[in-house]
Amino acid sequence: MDFLEKRIKEQRDELDQIERVDEGLLWQNIQTDLGVKKEAKVIRSSRFLQMYAVAASVAILILAGWILFANKNTLPKEVIATQEFVPRFEEEEKYRETVAEKKQVLNFEEINRSDYQDIFQELDLLENVHQEFKEDLPEVMDEERAVNVLQKYYERKLRILERLSKEIEKKSEYEKRINEKPM
Repeated sequence: MDFLEKRIKEQRDELDQIERVDEGLLWQNIQTDLGVKKEAKVIRSSRFLQMYAVAASVAILILAGWILFANKNTLPKEVIATQEFVPRFEEEEKYRETVAEKKQVLNFEEINRSDYQDIFQELDLLENVHQEFKEDLPEVMDEERAVNVLQKYYERKLRILERLSKEIEKKSEYEKRINEKPM
């Protein structure tokens, strides 16, 4: 028999006695512990709300300042209408000529749009984005960035026209092969 078992046998009478717990006192202690926790949560949540209220106030002040600054820097519509905001760059005329030549070679106006619907949708989307850019240009007023955007516009337009040219070529080759097939 080891020491622990020996000790339990000696103290058996004391261990078998059930100690009565005062349930009223126990419940009262539990309630007071719960009450303290509720107050701590209330304090934390009110601090949390205060912090968000301060953050919201700062955000509103920043937004109001930005709106006032943006309104001060925009020109009246009469001034915008009289000024030419689309910047010019050296290669622009070359791009315009290249686009016009490409359209002329393709007989662009006579192409059936439904045959090349995806390409024409892409061209229309590019034109819409270009128009929006022209409308937003007075607000941007950054000539270098505007020139970069215009160059990309012309490059994309030329790529789309080149793709259209290849598709037309493919279609004509396909039609030739079908017509040349012996029956």
